Amino acid sequence: MTTENERRHAIEQAIANTRIEGHEPTPEFMADMEAVAKGSMTTEQARAASLARALAADAAAVPPTSR
Repeated sequence: MTTENERRHAIEQAIANTRIEGHEPTPEFMADMEAVAKGSMTTEQARAASLARALAADAAAVPPTSR
């Protein structure tokens, strides 16, 4: 089992890598990562939350089909 400090360090390293690649995490994602670090959310739950937000954003961006 990992400690909060170990989880937080791993998350900080992963986020630093994504920033190097030019991606800036959303506030919602960062809140999820904080919850993962604290142990109140699993990585699977965080992944599912991110996916749900992405799918909702994609659905909102698609114009309705003309009939």
